[in-house]
Amino acid sequence: MLVILFAVVLGCAIAAGELLEVVERPDGSTAFDSSVTSWMVAHRAQGLTTTAHALSTIGSQVVLTPVACLVAAALLLRRRFRLAGLLLAAWGGAILLYSLTKYFVHRPRPPQSIWLTDVGRTTSFPSGHATQSLSTFLALSLVGAAWASKPRWPGLVPALVLAAGVGWSRVYLGVHWTTDVLAGWLIAATWVAIVVWLTTARGRPQ
Repeated sequence: MLVILFAVVLGCAIAAGELLEVVERPDGSTAFDSSVTSWMVAHRAQGLTTTAHALSTIGSQVVLTPVACLVAAALLLRRRFRLAGLLLAAWGGAILLYSLTKYFVHRPRPPQSIWLTDVGRTTSFPSGHATQSLSTFLALSLVGAAWASKPRWPGLVPALVLAAGVGWSRVYLGVHWTTDVLAGWLIAATWVAIVVWLTTARGRPQ
């Protein structure tokens, strides 16, 4: 079931990326994307740039991979297998989803002249940082709440705020269009919802 639903989410993500081409300009942006990016670039400041770099790093695999693996290892040592599976599926599935979508959807990034960080020759849709950060932060908050036997909703607030900051940073740094970030968030939210649903369908996470 998980594989089938993964394929459905992937297919929808690829279809959305292809449909977006209908309203794209030659540079890969939409009118909405261009206006937001222009506003961001015009309002850059040293403090904001420092914050954006920090948030972008927090939402990268350099940070999220060791965090997810360490928490999963701790859960496995405590025999909380279902929680560990939820975390690893949410984190790993998100990375695989955005990687495969990028492979099929070749949307160009914003002009390199406005980049404030190097991203090489990778494509733009969807934002990997937005996808993996929201998925991982949501999973960590849910796992933490279940592990501590506390209500899950309070922990979701900082997860959402931090993920929003990561998404903002990618547009501010000039390496993603806003619709890349929005697509990443939608993919992440859908995938985590599926993983949580399948986990709880087999009983309360342990």
